[in-house]
Amino acid sequence: MGFVVYLSFYKNSGNASPVDILIEKANIYYQQPLKNGLTQEIILKDLNEVQFLKDFKLIIHGFTASRLHSSIKPLKQAYLDQGKDNVLLADWSEAAKVDYPTARKIVRKVSLTLAKILENFIKKFNIEKSEIHIIGHSLGAHIAGCVGHYFSGSLGRVTGLDPALPLFTPKSSDSLNSNSAQFVDVIHTDYPVFGDILPRGTLDFYPNYGFTGQKGCDEFDLAAASKLIFKAYSCSHNRAVLLYAESIGLPRNFPSIPCNLHGIKSRNIGICHQEIVERGLTINSLREAIAAMDNDTVVYMGEGTPKRNILVVKTIHDSFKPAVPTGNLFLDKVKGNQ
Repeated sequence: MGFVVYLSFYKNSGNASPVDILIEKANIYYQQPLKNGLTQEIILKDLNEVQFLKDFKLIIHGFTASRLHSSIKPLKQAYLDQGKDNVLLADWSEAAKVDYPTARKIVRKVSLTLAKILENFIKKFNIEKSEIHIIGHSLGAHIAGCVGHYFSGSLGRVTGLDPALPLFTPKSSDSLNSNSAQFVDVIHTDYPVFGDILPRGTLDFYPNYGFTGQKGCDEFDLAAASKLIFKAYSCSHNRAVLLYAESIGLPRNFPSIPCNLHGIKSRNIGICHQEIVERGLTINSLREAIAAMDNDTVVYMGEGTPKRNILVVKTIHDSFKPAVPTGNLFLDKVKGNQ
């Protein structure tokens, strides 16, 4: 999704501003699986039962989107196809339609609205906070992070998919960071256009070093960045969603190499470690590491054999140990590409 920067803001009038009214419309919907493979949506406060009291996935959309947006569908479907997760979709679409500066300004308010809904749900069913995993895209990644802050970092996991860059700084308190949950993982794919490059999680991944112009996306991104059209579609910005959705069903499909931010920004694999870590849902406890990937083909979406060249990167900590065995055959291929 593209960002549009208009220099206009809603002004307070009375007790509630127009934008506050839009924020109050934000809600969370439970995806109830049906026997025919379809799902029935139930507003969270009206839910009387859940499949099981664990593995709750809350997906939060970004600027200009909704729970029905194309950026959310791959995530929703990937989890539903697994059949082992309770899938929740947040929708703050009414407020997400305002100009970008205003949308960025209300991140904390939107997160507070969603957090209170989630809190009531947790109390109603006596759910362990560690069973809650929030996934947010773009501006939704920062909202997800702030929901995590509401719970003082006690939620099990927050995943940020290409967190929004415009109007955010490393010091922004209303943003995703490593304190948002017990474990925070982030995928960066669109710097310096719509996505941030700074590590914000416990573990940050950088496909193609996290820069815009992901494989097969160059022309799309040029149009989105130069024209700044409201409905412009940023291929690279949404690539994080597609990669993560694929990893849900194929968690060992994304081997990565640990590196530091200097190696990523300079695109210099020579300074990085040669130990392989795998990208996907199997990673849930690595501390303060950054990983990078480099694909030699357009994103693989689950058909045929994936063709990947994952370039070597280096961890921040010398004590870092890979969570999975090193693949010698793959490592030889990587070294051959240096």
